This record gives sequence, structure tokens and C-alpha cells, in this order.
Amino acid sequence: MEPEISVIIPVLNEANYLEATLQSIANQNTNTPYELIVSDNGSTDGSLDIAKKYTDRVLCCEEHGIGAGRHLGATNASASSKYFVFIDADTVVPGYYLAYVYDTFETNPNLVAFSTGFEFSERSEQIKLAETVANKYFLMRDRLLSVTLPGFNTCVRRDAYFECGGYRNVLLEDVDFSRRICKVGETKFFPHIKVTNSSRRLESMGLLGTVYYYAQLDLGWKLDSTLIDRLSRKLGVADLRSYIGIRK
Repeated sequence: MEPEISVIIPVLNEANYLEATLQSIANQNTNTPYELIVSDNGSTDGSLDIAKKYTDRVLCCEEHGIGAGRHLGATNASASSKYFVFIDADTVVPGYYLAYVYDTFETNPNLVAFSTGFEFSERSEQIKLAETVANKYFLMRDRLLSVTLPGFNTCVRRDAYFECGGYRNVLLEDVDFSRRICKVGETKFFPHIKVTNSSRRLESMGLLGTVYYYAQLDLGWKLDSTLIDRLSRKLGVADLRSYIGIRK
């Protein structure tokens, strides 16, 4: 059967996380046919070998950047695919995830895109606090402002994706995409469904740095990369540009 869902995963040296992510997608409990597309950005750590175990659709993305990787996957998806699901290489989805995606779009014809809640894989008190803050932030955006769709977990109708121009290889590519897809139709954040993310960002940046990262989802689209670099140094956290869409 021709796929109705395309799951697209951008990859750059993710051998430590990728297999768990791909296994969670391969083990989906759904009757809806789907395809798995890995868009590789030049991995040298064995990620390609892992990807080939789970899919024949491994693309080589020559333009360096996570936005470019996601978009290459979308433009190479099967023509039969109605829905795109963007998952990052360190994100594990529950077994019912694709069934939920399909049913949600099929029963909500006005919905063009959505994201879900998340939890960190590591469960220390500090990490649970950051997780709570981030999920409440996304829910607040849904209820009071315009929805922000985090790139690690975004589902979108194919026609709406191309109508808004898709992911661009820019600073804060997920915020940029969210601003444009919201103009096409209804977007939502569903906190009752949760994917599991690696806590490596929090472990690298610390709680302050992580909260600052999520604040960029509101502020970053107004700021240039030079200012972000200055703020990163002042706060003493990891290079934020490597986490918010610029991989140069």
C-alpha cells in the first residue's frame, strides 16, 4: 500500500540516539501505511548504517542545516503521503503515535498542524522542573498567543506545508515555520500526548540555559545571530546557535 504518512528525521552524527528513535517508529501500532525518511547532513559516526537498518529512504542533504534537512525529506516524500511528521533523531514516540496523528487529522478537517507534549528521558528533579516549564510554555502559547510547534515533534498536512513554504534554513527554523503555518489554518498543541526527548540539551546548558532557549521561541525570531551569541557568552551557557536551527 502507498504511504499516507511520511515520518521525516533529520540526522547529523546521532548514532547514540538514532536507533531508539527509529525503533519506536518501526514498532508503531497502526493500520495506516507510512514511510520513514532519514535526511542525513553528512554523518561520520555510523548514523547512516543505523538508518539503513530501518529504511531504504536515506537522503543526503548537501545544504548544512536542520531546516534544510527537514525540507529535503518533505520534498522527497511519496506523492501519496497526506501528512508529514517531523521527529528529531533523539526523540522516541509512543506506539500509538502515528495512529493518533492520522485520527486527529481525519477527524479535524480544519486542523493543519499540531505538536504534542514531551518528557525528558532522564528524571532528576531539575530536569522534571525544566520539562514542566517547557510544556506549560507551549500550552500558554496555544491558549493565549499563536501556537509554537517545536521542530522535534511537529505534524502537518502536506498541502499546508507547501502552501506556507515549508521549513527554511534560518535561525529558529521551527519558530519561523510556526509563524507561517499558523496563517494557513488552525494549529494546536496537545499536552496529553507525550513523546520522550533526550535530556542532553538540559545537561549541556543547565536549567537557566534551557529556560533561555525556550524564551528564544518568543524572542529569537526578532534577534539576529550576533546578539544571540553575545547573550550566550554573558549567560555562560552552551552555544545556542547550535540548538536553535543554525548548524554552520
